[in-house]
Amino acid sequence: MGHIVRCTTIAKKLRECAPDAEIMFLTKEPEGKGYVQKEGFRALDVERNEISQITNLISGETILITDFLDTDGDYISRIRATEGIRVISIDNNTRFKKLAAHVVVNANVFDEGDTKTVGSTPYYLGPKYVVLREEIRRAHDEADPVRDKVVGVLVMSGGGDMVGGRLTLTSVEALKDMPTEVSINLVVGPTFPYKAELRHLLLTVARPFNVFLDPPNVVEIMRTADLAITAAGTALYELAAIGIPTIAVPQVAGGSTHQVDIANYFEKRGACLNAGRSASTEQLHTMASEVIKDKTLRKRLSDNGRMLVDGRGLERLLQIIFGLSSPR
Repeated sequence: MGHIVRCTTIAKKLRECAPDAEIMFLTKEPEGKGYVQKEGFRALDVERNEISQITNLISGETILITDFLDTDGDYISRIRATEGIRVISIDNNTRFKKLAAHVVVNANVFDEGDTKTVGSTPYYLGPKYVVLREEIRRAHDEADPVRDKVVGVLVMSGGGDMVGGRLTLTSVEALKDMPTEVSINLVVGPTFPYKAELRHLLLTVARPFNVFLDPPNVVEIMRTADLAITAAGTALYELAAIGIPTIAVPQVAGGSTHQVDIANYFEKRGACLNAGRSASTEQLHTMASEVIKDKTLRKRLSDNGRMLVDGRGLERLLQIIFGLSSPR
């Protein structure tokens, strides 16, 4: 869902800046298709011969923006061979990869500099190019000072918390003995499949938890937090931009370890505490208690996060897109 939210964020800004452009989505995911349509865009199911489908959809000058966790180089090369199309590849792997796109954007490659060119392809790399919602950029500019006392804790599990619901459920166990004057918000995504398990667990704890399922005002909820526990995906970038001190719990599913690399990098830059992929209830409880007690630590995490992620990646990408579409 992080990929879908990112692409609809781009699409909404394109619709605003280029109202005459036709914008459509191709996706294999039913949940993603529903989200795109809810945002007011045309969404098509991917056909068996996806390259042919894309070719048939081209009408006049066309820019194709792909957004994959680990982009298939052959796929990009075959699309680029199509006349009349320019390809922007948003790749999310944490390892630098050569792709035959006209432009490559990867916010998760950290050690290659901000920009480089390989052959004729420019690469835009690192956190300054992460695409976040415009509300995040505004929250970055209006960041609230770190409070003397923690009054709000936030748990975010990403689109679905797909690794067994472990982040959300473990966080509830870790936080259940926090003082009741501390408000605890649980934000779960639209594809969260463990609602029954969460309801059962919350019935067994004495203190209240506030549960939000895919809330429309998620940025407002984030801004109320003095501490967050989150996966190491898009939410980690968002919380860093806003300046919320964060404990990262990288999620590893399907053999993908990119969140481990992201959490390690943020930790190295002093922009989060990294609980690791197998964080236990006891570990999360200890780390949360440490952050709650130490305002100096919270201030350091907040300042380093805001320096690392300025929330202007969408602006930079729009400049790249319109530069690519300009006459040459």
